[in-house]
This record gives sequence, C-alpha cells and structure tokens, in this order.
Amino acid sequence: MNTPESQILTLLSRRDGATIPQIADALGISIGTATKYVGLLLEENALEDCGKTESVTGRRPHRYSLRANTGWFLGLEVNDRYVNVGLMDFQGNLREKRIVEGFSLESKGAFGRLCTILQGAIAVAQESGYPIMGVCLAIPGRIDERTGESYTYFYEPGKALALRLQEQLKLPISLLNDTRAMTCGEYIKGAGVGTQDMLLINVNWGLGMGIVMEGKLYSGKSGYAGELGHVYGFDNQIICRCGKRGCNETEISGQALQRNLVERIRAGESSILSQRVLESEKPLMLSEIMDAVAREDVLCIDVIEKIGILLGEKTSGLINLFNPELVVVGGELAMTGDYLLDPMRMAVNKHAIHLVSKDTRICRSALGMDAGIVGACLVARNHYIEAHE
Repeated sequence: MNTPESQILTLLSRRDGATIPQIADALGISIGTATKYVGLLLEENALEDCGKTESVTGRRPHRYSLRANTGWFLGLEVNDRYVNVGLMDFQGNLREKRIVEGFSLESKGAFGRLCTILQGAIAVAQESGYPIMGVCLAIPGRIDERTGESYTYFYEPGKALALRLQEQLKLPISLLNDTRAMTCGEYIKGAGVGTQDMLLINVNWGLGMGIVMEGKLYSGKSGYAGELGHVYGFDNQIICRCGKRGCNETEISGQALQRNLVERIRAGESSILSQRVLESEKPLMLSEIMDAVAREDVLCIDVIEKIGILLGEKTSGLINLFNPELVVVGGELAMTGDYLLDPMRMAVNKHAIHLVSKDTRICRSALGMDAGIVGACLVARNHYIEAHE
C-alpha cells in the first residue's frame, strides 16, 4: 500500500537518513504531515533518531534513518551448483552470508532439498535472534514476479512456486530472476549507486541482462526483459538450453568457456588442466577453470579473452540501442577481471558508435558474487515496506 508511512520508509531505504524538511520536500507533503508520520514510525520502532545535523543558521534539525533491528530479511541465490544465502537488516546492511554446497537444480528431489535449505537458513537466523520478516528467492530462468511462478524450474501447473514455498515456510516469499536480483543489488548498493541508466550483464554458466532505465528496473510487458543470452547471435548450429540454435549464450557463457577449453585441450593444446580433462570422465567445473585463470594458465586466459571480444561486440550493439551511463559486468566469468574486460572494452571501442558510447562506463561488479543475495534481500525488504500500513 502507498501510505505516507510506506513512502517515508521507501525514501529512507534509498538514502542514509534525512531530516523532516528533507522528507517533506522529497515527498511533496507539508512539514506538519511529515512530522506526524515520522512520529508514528518512531513509536513503531521502524525509525531511529540519529541526532541533530549540522546547521549554519537556525535550529539544527534531527536526522532520521531506518532502525536496523526492525526487521531481518533473507535472500537466497540459487544456481546449479550451490545456494548462496544472505541475511540483511532493515537498514540494508548484509549481516551474514554463507554458501550451501551440493545443490543442483537439475537433480531429483531438488525442490525438497531447496525447502530444507530454506528452513535451515530461517531456523539459524531465528536462533541467533533475527526474526525473519520476508524471504526472496533469486533463481535462473523465466520468472513471473507478479504471480511468483517459475516456468523454468519447479514448474507445477495450478500453483505458483512462491505459494508452494509459503505453505512450507509460513513466511512471505517473493521470487526473482537471478540476473534481475544482481541488477537490484548493484544498482542500489554497488557499482550503480548514483546512476539513472544502467545495464548489468551476468556472465555465469549462462548469459543474462538486467536493465535500469531512468532510475527504474525495466521488466517489460510480461516481466521477461533482458534475455540477452537467448538472442540469436551465431551461425554455429549449437542447440541452446532454450531449444533454439545459435543463441548468444552458446558462445558467451561459462558453458561456452568449458566447451571451447575442453575441445582445444583434446585437440592437443596444453593447459594445467590437460591431465584433468584427458584422464577423467567427470565434467570440468567452472570453478576449476577460474582457478586455472588465477594461476595464469595461458590457454584458459586465451579462451576467456576470446569470450571477452564476443561479449564486447554484443555489448556495442546494446550501447548503441540504450545509450546507458554504465554497463556492469557480473557473474563468475567477471571475476577474471581484466582478462575479460580489456578485450570487451576494445571490441566496444571498435564497434560502438563513439558519439553514443563515449559517455558509457564499463566496470566489473562492485558486489562480486554477493550481488544476487544483496539484491534478493533488498527486494524482500521492499515488499515488507510496501505492505506497511
């Protein structure tokens, strides 16, 4: 509900405190109205008085901010190898985080395992004195945030995934696409702070994109905007996970990195992973490749750089279309740093229209692998604020 209280909480969730005159000015209400509702929120322990501010003349006004212990929010980022869990206070500070290994979205019994992980995370938080006010689950694939349905994983006709989880956990649950969660985290708490137009490109096992336009997350008509990975980009006849051929994801992603590296090793090129690839039937993990890059393996770096060039070519088109202030590159491949970003920037310089791209900055995610859980926690907090009466 868009009540005066929720408007004040929303405003303060986006800045580090404000005075009553600042609140009144930002919301277009009188100082008397602002004073009344700030008083009510103080009585509810939703706000705290941070003391008087500096003032050159006149009385020094008090500054108010969200009270950290008002509520606690759980954010989970789920992928095909692990679940990243984060706990955030009401002020938006990430208090705790941990990774739960041994999870696979594709495995039999994955839904039950996910419920167990969620229940365990809630129990641990509550035992530590953190009563949970909301939970947000960030998951890959096509997510309808309005209905809480996942059409890629755990789909069951007739009952949305969020409702099924709420029945199990007895807590408000919201669902979010993983790349959109990363975009929220980076925009509000990371590299995108202070920007109005931003693209986030998530280069993980797959390839996704989040879009911020004029200060708002853009979702499109049905909520699925940003499917960069499933735009046709290559005449390679490789079947993508979506069932189409030649998608961007088939050449710009962790799975493409793994495939290309394995092919080159089996063709006779040398790498510190050669023995691992040639003598084991176990699939090569993305984490193993990232470790080899950190150890300056020449072949792994070369494959990363080639992906960076392709990513830059596709990004140049995005810059020409959107003219963004900032492009943030996140996901596991972004953790290779300049090995990915330098060739990407060179390709952007080569292919983008200079007049359009000259004011666009390209950087790596500031939150790193925490971007998803930070974004998920912030969404859970936002839903709690919106429901405030």
